[in-house]
Amino acid sequence: MNHIGDKIKELRRKNNMTQEKLAERLDVSYQTVSKWETGTTSPDLSLIVPLARIFKITTDELFCYNENADALRKKELEVEFGATWKSGDLEKRYKISEQAVKEFPNDMEWLDRFAWAQALCSFGYEDDEEYKGQQEEAIAKFASVIENTTDGEVRASSIQGIVQYLSFRGRNDEAKSYAKMYPKNYPLSADEVLLTCLVGEEKTVHYEKMLDNALLKLIVLLTEGGEEGNEAAEKIIKIMLPDGNYSYYHCMLSEIYRRRARNGMEASDPDTAAEMLELALYHGRKYDEYIEGKDTAKSKPFFDCYSINVDEVVRTGTTTMEEDVIEFIKRPLFDPLREKIDDILSV
Repeated sequence: MNHIGDKIKELRRKNNMTQEKLAERLDVSYQTVSKWETGTTSPDLSLIVPLARIFKITTDELFCYNENADALRKKELEVEFGATWKSGDLEKRYKISEQAVKEFPNDMEWLDRFAWAQALCSFGYEDDEEYKGQQEEAIAKFASVIENTTDGEVRASSIQGIVQYLSFRGRNDEAKSYAKMYPKNYPLSADEVLLTCLVGEEKTVHYEKMLDNALLKLIVLLTEGGEEGNEAAEKIIKIMLPDGNYSYYHCMLSEIYRRRARNGMEASDPDTAAEMLELALYHGRKYDEYIEGKDTAKSKPFFDCYSINVDEVVRTGTTTMEEDVIEFIKRPLFDPLREKIDDILSV
């Protein structure tokens, strides 16, 4: 579009000037002015300020720059781009983001989108060199965004992208260096980003550590959900650790059974309560063995490689888990079970 040529023509006429008169004022030929207005050529940069002064406008106005117009154009592109997420049209997404980057070259959010679109479209190329080339170009765009943006969310998106596609290209060391730059509290965690670029045993250990953290969070959340939540937590632990090597999950199981014992008494079900207390004590003792380093077995099939260092386990008191359970059992709530409790404690 010949924005500046059209603008010069509009302003010249508005000021009742001929092409010859404008040319005279600028010390150029009238044919030069004619070429500007038809879009054949554009004014030399040295003439931009004089042109603006002649028409008594700013250079932004001369170039048809308008912040409101920019906002409207960006909104238009946003709508078109957003529609591709429903249609799945990657080629259109690529073209829209490419056009947006041409129109707004300093907009790092659009450059990030363009990089993602280019990277995704690369899988459609049958030619291996073109496939690699497109991914390398996307990697360069991601790197540019990371270097130039001040928007944390956009930067996080480009870090995720560059880690993923550097990994595809076999450049795992570079990918890891970028993964370490991923900020906290964004859609993905730094661990999730790092997982995409690791290989071999290092990846397995990292995956199992992530799985362990996720499992622990789930169990803690479920135990706040009443009897049903505690039952679900117990089942999930046994599913994830089917060989019975519970390590520090003995602590979780002991707590679960204590809660279920209390729920049993409140539901007038003393038999279930007694059974739960026995299990709570058993797992309390097994947790103490784990803390003392006597139970170091890893659990199959989900935790073959990763096991937490016992020295990293945080304790919240000086008593053992067994002592905590015994103290719990002594509560008046369980007085009706004294005979059964004595049998439990004697084991």
